[in-house]
Parts: sequence; structure tokens; C-alpha cells
Amino acid sequence: MTRLNTRALPLLIVSPSCSLILAVVLFLILRALIPSQIARHVGPDGVGYSSTALIMAVIFAAAILPFLIGGALARGFFRDGHWFPTQKAVVVCFVSLGYGILGVALGTIVGLVGLDQNEVSGNSVAMGMLGFLLFFTAAVCAYAALLPRAKPEPLV
Repeated sequence: MTRLNTRALPLLIVSPSCSLILAVVLFLILRALIPSQIARHVGPDGVGYSSTALIMAVIFAAAILPFLIGGALARGFFRDGHWFPTQKAVVVCFVSLGYGILGVALGTIVGLVGLDQNEVSGNSVAMGMLGFLLFFTAAVCAYAALLPRAKPEPLV
């Protein structure tokens, strides 16, 4: 199982950590070009607004949890020798959820760069949802292919 740990370590620790750091750095660099208040939800009662820094901090913090859960589960599965298709799927889904949440942040940033405060609309929420969809899908495909092959399920 050491070979599996060595191969999975960069995928489960290094890549998510670097992705999160790069997303935070990108936000900090572009913060001056983003309005201070952005849409946090769009519903039948209208658009709700909140502080950009607060929303981004919550999104970045929320991305950490699935990365940690996915990494911890993979470590436990590798250690116990339980790397079967179900366990691999659980790890892939958790880690991909973290990337999807980062996609929300990046989609929101892309949708807001260069807008004046009075031009802010609910479009940033839609861009965040699109970012989630794209990043989650890409991460599922990448992690399913790059993580070590799962052992066949025992039939008895």
C-alpha cells in the first residue's frame, strides 16, 4: 500500500492546498477590481447582498472541509487496505466537492471583475454556480483517472 500512498499524496494534499492558496491569492490581487458588496442569493424576494470579503472567506473556508475529509478517508482506506471502488468513489466525491466550492469562488470573481458597485446583479451567483459545475466535473474526471486503481470487490 506504500506505492498507493506515494502516488496519491500529491493528489490529495499538495494539489488541493496549492489550488486553495492560488484561489485566495487571485482574490487578494483582484480585490481592488471587485465591488465591496456582492449578491449572496437570488430568489423570489429579490437579490440579497453581503460583503465581498466575508462571502469569499466563507467560500474558501468551506472548501477546506471536503479536502480534509477526502484526504483523511483516503489515508484510512490505504492504511487498512480497503481501496475498493466504493471507497475510491467516496474519496473522489469529497475532494471534487472541494474543487467545486473553489469553482464557486472563481466563477464569482470572474463575474465581478471590473464592475462598479451599482452594476452588481445576481449574475455573479449564476457564474458561481457555473464555476461549481465545471470545477466539480473536471475534478471528478481527473481524480477518477489519476487516483490508484481500486481493487476488485470480493465476491464472498
